[in-house]
Formats: sequence, structure tokens, C-alpha cells
Amino acid sequence: MKIKFFTLISTLFILCSYGQVVKCKTTGLAFRSKDETTDLWSKWSEFEAVELLLIIDADNNRIKIFSKEEQVYDIIKTYESIIDDDGDKTSKWLCINEDGLKCFVRLVKLNSQEGRNQIYVDFEDLMFVYNIYRLD
Repeated sequence: MKIKFFTLISTLFILCSYGQVVKCKTTGLAFRSKDETTDLWSKWSEFEAVELLLIIDADNNRIKIFSKEEQVYDIIKTYESIIDDDGDKTSKWLCINEDGLKCFVRLVKLNSQEGRNQIYVDFEDLMFVYNIYRLD
């Protein structure tokens, strides 16, 4: 299982670096927000089932999530992938959305949680995460 997932993630990054389009499906969504008065983050919500198409388009430096309102993130900067002490791998991009707001988009492979794949969108006052899998 770990080998298949590592191959999947490696392929995803290789395809992105060669200018390909990678399609994924979401299976769940959770979010949290920052309280304006205390400047503290809320706890993550429970995951709710949601099936959406997600596309990483390296040719156009763009990430799209086809939710009720289509989310478009243009990639400004790509950061080097990191692996933490648990073996979880994170790839991160600085992006700008269609409203001109900057955010970070992170693709995470959670080896510490049976190799689950997630994509995070982190704004200054709101974060959300999708559980994802790659479409062939």
C-alpha cells in the first residue's frame, strides 16, 4: 500500500514538473476559521462527504477545485517538498485566487495515517482541507 501511494505521489509531482494535468476526486471536506477578536483558530470541523473534481494544471500553473463556486488558484511560487518526523510529505505552493487573495495550497501525503492524501487551502483567516485520491 505504501509503495503504491509513494508511486502515486511521485508520479503526481513528476507529471506536474513536466507540464501535465493531474485529476483528482475529493471524498471529504473539513474547515476551520480564525476568530477576529482573539486571533485564535477554531478546531477543525468534522469531515463531511463531498465528491468534487480537483485539477492540478502544471501547464498553466493553476489548481482548480470544482465546488459549487469554482475555486481557481494561480500558482505564484513552488516550494521544496518537505518530509516531517512522522514521514508525512508536504508540497506547498503560494497561490492567488480569482479575488486576488493570496493563500497557500498544500498537497500532503500522510504516511502516519495509512498514506491518506489531502489538499489544504490556507488563507489568513480560513483553512479548509479535502481528502483526495487521484483519477487514472
